[in-house]
Amino acid sequence: MQLDELEEEILGLLQHSDLRMTPQRREIVRQMLDVAGHFSADDLVAALQDERADERASRATVYRLIPALIEVGALREVEHGYEHSHYEVVRDRAHHEHLICRRCGRVIEFVCPAIEGAIIGVCREHHFRHYQHGLEITGLCQQCQKKAEPHPENLAAAGELAQEEVTW
Repeated sequence: MQLDELEEEILGLLQHSDLRMTPQRREIVRQMLDVAGHFSADDLVAALQDERADERASRATVYRLIPALIEVGALREVEHGYEHSHYEVVRDRAHHEHLICRRCGRVIEFVCPAIEGAIIGVCREHHFRHYQHGLEITGLCQQCQKKAEPHPENLAAAGELAQEEVTW
């Protein structure tokens, strides 16, 4: 899907949710689509501050629009284990999961058909209609493992996980 088509689709979804389309909200959606990868609400606010003054959206407008964007399925919240959430635009791509480094914040996206299959199987077993899910695994990336010893809380968690056998 082209960027203009995706923008129009998101704006249409927002309008159908009875949200009035203002120039500021349109500009937030444009900026959001220009971001590559994950971003925080503050990243979006900072990017908007660089835009023309007549289209500038306030911090409050950004923070109020984000839940609506999540509700209509245009954004997905990605927790990074920090003081605030990060988000990613939902585009036409395979559903993916996240490995999140607790030291440097690096996010590694991955696709695992076995995980997807397990989720579908569990939902079928419990007669549960699945709409969405997200898996975020926190730990230390390869570079941070090489730099220093992990935090004690991570060592304990890693030891517990190493002793368990995970089956799909």
